[in-house]
Amino acid sequence: MRLVSKKTGLGLLILIALGLAWFVTRDRGVDQFETVETHQLSPWHSLTAVEIEQASAAVKSRHGEQIIINRISLRQPDKADALAWLPDQTALRGADITFRANRVSYRVFYDFATASLDETRTLETGQPMLSPDGEILPSVMQANELPQLLAALERRGVKKGDGLCLPRTIGRYFADRADPVDDRLLRLDCFNIRGQSGLRILPSTSAYARPIEGLSVLYNVETGDIVDIIDSYSDGEYPPHDIVALEYHKGAIETREALKPIDISQPDGVNFTLNGERVDWQGWQFHLRFDPRQGTVLNQVGHNTSEGFRSVAYEVAMSEMFVPYQDNDVHWFYRAYFDMGEYGFGNMATALQGSDCPDNAVFRDAVLHSADGLPVLAENRVCIFEHDPGYPIWRHHEPLYDGVPGIEPHQSRRSTELIVRMVATIGNYDYFQDYVFQQDGRLRIRLVATGVDATKGVFARTLADETAAAETRTGTLIAPHRLGVNHDHFFAYRIDMDIDGTANNFVRHKIQAVPQAENLPRQGIWMVTPDPVQNEVQAQTKMNVEKPALLVFSSAEYENAMGYPSAYQIMMPNVRPLVTMDDATYRRADFVRNNLWVTHYARDELYAAGLPVNQSDADLGMPAYIGDNQNIENTDIVAWPVIGFHHVPMAEDWPVMPAKIDEIILKPRNYFDRNPAIDLPD
Repeated sequence: MRLVSKKTGLGLLILIALGLAWFVTRDRGVDQFETVETHQLSPWHSLTAVEIEQASAAVKSRHGEQIIINRISLRQPDKADALAWLPDQTALRGADITFRANRVSYRVFYDFATASLDETRTLETGQPMLSPDGEILPSVMQANELPQLLAALERRGVKKGDGLCLPRTIGRYFADRADPVDDRLLRLDCFNIRGQSGLRILPSTSAYARPIEGLSVLYNVETGDIVDIIDSYSDGEYPPHDIVALEYHKGAIETREALKPIDISQPDGVNFTLNGERVDWQGWQFHLRFDPRQGTVLNQVGHNTSEGFRSVAYEVAMSEMFVPYQDNDVHWFYRAYFDMGEYGFGNMATALQGSDCPDNAVFRDAVLHSADGLPVLAENRVCIFEHDPGYPIWRHHEPLYDGVPGIEPHQSRRSTELIVRMVATIGNYDYFQDYVFQQDGRLRIRLVATGVDATKGVFARTLADETAAAETRTGTLIAPHRLGVNHDHFFAYRIDMDIDGTANNFVRHKIQAVPQAENLPRQGIWMVTPDPVQNEVQAQTKMNVEKPALLVFSSAEYENAMGYPSAYQIMMPNVRPLVTMDDATYRRADFVRNNLWVTHYARDELYAAGLPVNQSDADLGMPAYIGDNQNIENTDIVAWPVIGFHHVPMAEDWPVMPAKIDEIILKPRNYFDRNPAIDLPD
């Protein structure tokens, strides 16, 4: 297969060099990866290099060497078996594999204990996520060399090597040009990456800063053919693209005076322990693994106490992302990305470096895989560190006793947090996935968005220009000739709640005004009324500021010392779609309809938009999961919270966005008998 011609531009060569890391690392033998003996693996341990090779070899033996293996993940273990597992036992483990062969999508499970594959199943409602080295990189390399595309760029005044066209997923659009069920499709849009300094030999480091607007290419990944090219400005003037881009690399911008150093060090070592993938810190205990689709996954999260291990959640992980842009332009309407199910959050994770993690961080590698199923070492994909958030975990000053001998009226305790971090770069956006463990029993699930706004090329330089009013209807002019298009970010999580065991309940504790008798001095009194939820349909929750409620998951068997059910509360921001859910794109992301879903536990219900998300059908995932409307009282239940934000771009987003933070808080509510941080030393 011809990957690139001798005349390929330097910008494309650099892109290829970055992507070749997949090809270089995959040739390492499994003996060069960290050796983990089978008896040392927990049921939740990340797949090892040896396991990845075993599983992929079995699939290729059945289906041939030419298949594209899109995902090899740890198969969700049988929960009862996993909970019964003891560290001196060999865990039952399996692999969950999706792949493409002859224009058909497949899924199969591999059992490591029996070294066998079960029946291969056809995926008919969508396709597996795209393989980085087997599909995305070859598509970019090949499409950017096609004569049709080079000619279209030449008509725009872009010489070979100065333009770079990058792929976008399309959902189920363009059915009149190709089969969205069987054909593997991408749409490419292009950027002027011509260098801006010196001899202009090196490309611009602001790769997304100069869109070549109005030019789109529909590309068949598996045939290497251009299905269609649309150039909306082929017969006339087009928005300028050979313009100045604000470079932001070191040395490109005159910086402010540096701050005096703020040192972060732990001369006596860290306070957490790592035993394989198990982490212990300040009473917290959890297993940490890495998945090509979901990134970091936590299992068996809970507290070690004098009474033994007390569980909080069996599994915590992001389940899906949805980023729909709000523009019906022919080159923009299809842009609505499901970044986990289409690209893979773990696959898109980048090495942590520079300011990504503090100096006291401990780094962890991940083992991913290539399209032919060989293990790939992904270095420094996770960091774990402790930090002081800058406020005490608790504090009280009692002025009544100021100056009284023998009494210390001021009491406060320093707060320390443990953070588990990864960062995925998916196109123009960078997403930090943090799990923040606190000494008071809280777990914060934090998503930090930064990176570069997706921009649309426009004619207007400022709002004073004649075209500005029409061009800014769907966004903000964030730089001359560049419109930041309005869009949403939705992040769905799956939290398998196990509050002191698997028998749990979901209760909305409604906070509402209660009418008072006329003879009472206060007429304005609110009270808390528990409202237990019986089934999955009733559990659908739309948050409303005028109808507040505590969203509580409680044990059906355990109480605290006062007799309240042992419980944790979910706290999160309120965001929901502003548009009709009948829209074809939003029907593929029906999980955004509610702030919270609660389902009866099911082993293979893992993804909020369903398993096959790329070019998927509508109404998969959450609508299907609650279709049988199972009982969720006194049983094993799963919470599906959805957070995010409506992003109206602004000038301050340019050239790189300041970090935007959204988070879910798991907060103990009568889980303990007192403040669990009260015993911290002064």
